[in-house]
Amino acid sequence: MKLHNQVIVITGASSGFGEAIARRCAAAGAQVVLAARSGERLGALAAELGVGRALAVPCDVTSDDDVRRLAEATLACFGRVDVLVNNAGFGVLELLKDAPLADLEAMMDVNLYGAVRCTQAFLPGMLARRRGQIVAMASLAGLVATPNMGYYSMTKFALVAYARTLMLELTGSGVRCALLLPGVARTGFQTRADIGRYPRSSRLVPWLQADDVARVVVRAIARRREGEIVLPWQARPLVAVAGAFPGLARHILRIVR
Repeated sequence: MKLHNQVIVITGASSGFGEAIARRCAAAGAQVVLAARSGERLGALAAELGVGRALAVPCDVTSDDDVRRLAEATLACFGRVDVLVNNAGFGVLELLKDAPLADLEAMMDVNLYGAVRCTQAFLPGMLARRRGQIVAMASLAGLVATPNMGYYSMTKFALVAYARTLMLELTGSGVRCALLLPGVARTGFQTRADIGRYPRSSRLVPWLQADDVARVVVRAIARRREGEIVLPWQARPLVAVAGAFPGLARHILRIVR
């Protein structure tokens, strides 16, 4: 599937991964629907990407009504959705013994439930057309647990389970699901996730830039990729060890915590 004239909905599009993905998709000829809470930033980005090429729809993915309006606005403008990029998310870093439960509830509502809301809004149309793609933006934190990231990891572990289940349930439907698992990146994420609380183990692999991730996402969309994508590639041995030898992984992470 080429990106030219494909309709791609991107949540969390006002900054970070979402903005970088939107820019790359638009440059490749896609029609992008930009969704985020910041209407002013979305409008500026849509104007930059071009009239008719980008549609800005202020949307809080924790709101059923907002997600419904996002779907309605997208279909009214473009008539269909080819790809949904569930990118909206945030993290608050804290030791579990000190972490307020409200932080977990807020992160679950955005990182997991927001992705579920948006998928349920757009998937029926894809199934009816027997064509489409869901892209879930998870994290290495959804595969490997580390200190200070417990609540955030819970949300991403759950998102990984959701995407893996979708892959199975969509078999033969014509709709595919790709699960992105990036490591730490220098984005606006750090405005809420205190960089001083990142565990030392986060330095085991190179940090990413937003455009590094966007490039991989756009390639996955162009190729209608299904399955899991871990980046950077240097993280793959750690992921393999954590999956096959969890005790060894814990030992390594305790040493470098």
